[in-house]
Amino acid sequence: MSLMSAGVTWLGLGLTVGTAGLVTYGLAVLPCSATVRQEDAELACRPARRTALALGLVGAAALVVGTVFLVLHVTDFR
Repeated sequence: MSLMSAGVTWLGLGLTVGTAGLVTYGLAVLPCSATVRQEDAELACRPARRTALALGLVGAAALVVGTVFLVLHVTDFR
């Protein structure tokens, strides 16, 4: 696998996982804005927010890895 195809693959993975993190966070906020008790809403939101943060971090790491691969390809590393 060339560095360019690896970079594009990692960038795609990063964007996909990052988008999943944003969607998860958006869904986690919904119970907090509903008309339920605030304590119940916070208990329901906390695990989803942590999951969204983890997905965002993994997505950002994949974007960095993909960018490094593309930079190595452009600079003709081999």
